[in-house]
Amino acid sequence: MKLLMPIAAVLLSAQAARAEKIYCFFTEPFFNLTYNSDTNKLVHSAPGSNDKEGVAKVIFNKHGKILITVVGVQGSLMIDTSKNGSDGMSDFIYPFEGVVNGNMYGGCETDHLKKKLSSRIGYSILK
Repeated sequence: MKLLMPIAAVLLSAQAARAEKIYCFFTEPFFNLTYNSDTNKLVHSAPGSNDKEGVAKVIFNKHGKILITVVGVQGSLMIDTSKNGSDGMSDFIYPFEGVVNGNMYGGCETDHLKKKLSSRIGYSILK
């Protein structure tokens, strides 16, 4: 019986883990990229066009950067988890910076780490 308790605790904790999505927002041109870790897919959304989806290849490095590419598509999304990001137009501060193809900068958030609204006294969390 004593052996079964630790095994049950491990199984229950494994089921508690959930997938995370990363949402990145860019302006000029306006588009969003969403990576879903559960499906391992990246979705490109832009006003006036149909969403495009592809299977992602994800590489993590020890400097807090995540490189996401789509199989069969040239280009990349680099997420820098050590820098705050901006969508380029709003007063939102995103927890991460997203860079597409090394030259288009945006802001990224996750299901749990959300963007914040900048204010003169500091930051306030959006709910």
